[in-house]
Amino acid sequence: MTETIPTLRLWFMDWHGWMLDHNPLTDTFSHNPFQPGRLPGLNAVVPVPFQLPCHPVMEKRISMPRPFPELEMQELSHNQVIFLVPKTGTYLRSVPSGQNRVDYAAPAPQAWETFFPMTIEMLRGLSLILTAHHAIRLENEAQDLLPLPTLHEGFILRFEDKDLPLFLNTAALKQIGQLMPGNSAPVSLTWQIDTPPVSFVAHREAATEPATV
Repeated sequence: MTETIPTLRLWFMDWHGWMLDHNPLTDTFSHNPFQPGRLPGLNAVVPVPFQLPCHPVMEKRISMPRPFPELEMQELSHNQVIFLVPKTGTYLRSVPSGQNRVDYAAPAPQAWETFFPMTIEMLRGLSLILTAHHAIRLENEAQDLLPLPTLHEGFILRFEDKDLPLFLNTAALKQIGQLMPGNSAPVSLTWQIDTPPVSFVAHREAATEPATV
């Protein structure tokens, strides 16, 4: 009997706040703005336990014949990754939206070559946080509510004058994504590197959208 190896699916945000995706018309990498509740058409399948470096299997939601080049996912600091193409020694990069392309031609990893991996629970959590009408309310110990945030480059959620790095808050995103409608749970948010987390309570509304992720 063949033993099934456990795997994990990951989706990737680029430096610009867009999601790594698949263009079924050209059968190539693409990127699209993050849309709450929408699952991108491309993910990576990696072994469990997830350890870096590794060679992910890129999985298209719409099956197409063209293979992607072999990629090696490498670790950067604070839950960020880069993708090396071993055959060419170049890196996957996501060029800003004006040029709107994803290619493998970067000679060295810099900002555009950096990606933030997310599990399905993290995607769901971010979707709920960014959903209008406060699908998730984040309340601090003084019972003040955080305003509805906006997504910015560098994997940043901006709550008016406060910036929350997503890559420092993977556990909180996962907790929020697992929160059932009508329930509340304590979460810890880390606002800066090397600073202690701040306690909040996440309240999920009884009926919230999006529910497709």
